[in-house]
Amino acid sequence: MTLRTLPLALLLCTLLPACDEGGDEEEGPNVECATATVPKFSEMGAAWSKCTACHSATLTGAARQAAPVGINFDNFADARTHAQKAMSEVYEGEMPLPGQPELTEGEKTQIYNWASCDTPQ
Repeated sequence: MTLRTLPLALLLCTLLPACDEGGDEEEGPNVECATATVPKFSEMGAAWSKCTACHSATLTGAARQAAPVGINFDNFADARTHAQKAMSEVYEGEMPLPGQPELTEGEKTQIYNWASCDTPQ
């Protein structure tokens, strides 16, 4: 950015919500990891089984029900990579999609705690 374009950029940031503090951060609950019960990835079977109805590396094409390719929760490495995004979308009510099995409050809490507290294997 040059000095000539800096004033324009600053003006636009005052007008555009994307420039607000935290505008690009993913949302999620405030989890106190020191006191939360944090499950291991392997202990979240019920929650992950609902996610992997669409987000599984074994699914292709229409079977993924529009889930983006590569965003999977059937193995630890992929789930860990997408943990923050998953937590944010569950927290915001964007996932699971309408018509898919709903997560219980307990399953949501498991996802929040796991994603917030170092994603233990």
